[in-house]
Amino acid sequence: MTMIPFDEALRKILTNLPPSSFEEVDFRHASGRVLAEPLTATCSIPPFSKSAVDGYALRTGDIEAVPATLELMGEIRAGDTASLLVGPGQAAAVMTGAPVPRGADAVQMMECAAITDDGAGIRILERVRPGENIIPAASEASLGQVVLTAGRLIGPAETAALATFGHVRVRVYRRPTVAIMATGSELVEADQVPPPHGIRNSNSCCLAAQLRLLGLEGEYIGIARDERNHLRERLETGLLRDVLLVSGGVSVGAYDFVEEILRELGLEVIFSKVAIRPGKPTLFARKYGKLVFGLPGNPVSTFVSFELFVRAALGRLIGFARPDLPRVQGSLASRITQKAGRTSFLPASVVWRSEGWQIHPLPWKGSSDIIGFSRADGLVVFPAGRDVMEAGDKAEALLLPDYWQRQMTNDG
Repeated sequence: MTMIPFDEALRKILTNLPPSSFEEVDFRHASGRVLAEPLTATCSIPPFSKSAVDGYALRTGDIEAVPATLELMGEIRAGDTASLLVGPGQAAAVMTGAPVPRGADAVQMMECAAITDDGAGIRILERVRPGENIIPAASEASLGQVVLTAGRLIGPAETAALATFGHVRVRVYRRPTVAIMATGSELVEADQVPPPHGIRNSNSCCLAAQLRLLGLEGEYIGIARDERNHLRERLETGLLRDVLLVSGGVSVGAYDFVEEILRELGLEVIFSKVAIRPGKPTLFARKYGKLVFGLPGNPVSTFVSFELFVRAALGRLIGFARPDLPRVQGSLASRITQKAGRTSFLPASVVWRSEGWQIHPLPWKGSSDIIGFSRADGLVVFPAGRDVMEAGDKAEALLLPDYWQRQMTNDG
């Protein structure tokens, strides 16, 4: 199958995605999900005009000259009914959030007043304007108003809004089920001691962690040996889920059977080679609503292919309009070279300075060097048509999904 450019591969993935589906969840468990429909206010907020401060509700016409002494009618606390009527020359003590009594048109802060010696009155020491320190009824939301739009990510503030209006069940984008498997007879699990010439399976653990950064949980279904029947059995198990992520077995080696078996199982292989570095042997296949991503066996290639392709696909299925890694333009800090012909996504440290973004290419030893790659918080994009980029050149970088958390650490 012909090797295709990065942009074409991404376009083929996005045009072959199944429609998103939806589900209802308890609002307490909706954080990180995306709303599938707009939600409206079930009441006006606030439902009454309320005081923004602890103070005294009064008529501003009574305090045109200050200090002014007013008759104290009583006290209204948050949760009380505003049964008092403030008449001329009168005031009522109100707490923050309490309803403003009828007749009052402003609230003066407690710090700007003093109780009279007999306790029956209040001396107002400074003037206030009409409406000052009052939050009008329905000023934050009115009954029937759309308060959360479809496509909105539910975070802490949105959760509070859902509670405010009693939306205890919310319709959100459904999260697809995702299976993860690795291939290779040389692999053992992370808690096992590998035999001579064997290695631990790190790719599946990495993919699971990358899925979590998208808000998804992957189901690990194990390692498939380099035997056709065992591999076919594992692939059939993975295809019971919405999405299957396979690491390894997608290149052109004698025991790379994944593409062949997928075709036997009736899947349409959309592409199996992409002109990128690392990650050339990346495969994408589909059958009805099922998606399969065949990712290279080398750890860095697996990581990069996931972020370039899998993130873009799954992020859209769960409702994100722009799930792709954010791109920034900056100045390249040091010279880099490559053999032209493929777009490279190379490990980098991306730093904001007063003069703009600085992109520092990091040393690494190739697509198997996950240790060197782990120091990166971004990927510098090396265009396919260039073989050298000089220090000071304008360059583009992709920020890894945990970029901002990494800036909070002391590492490096």
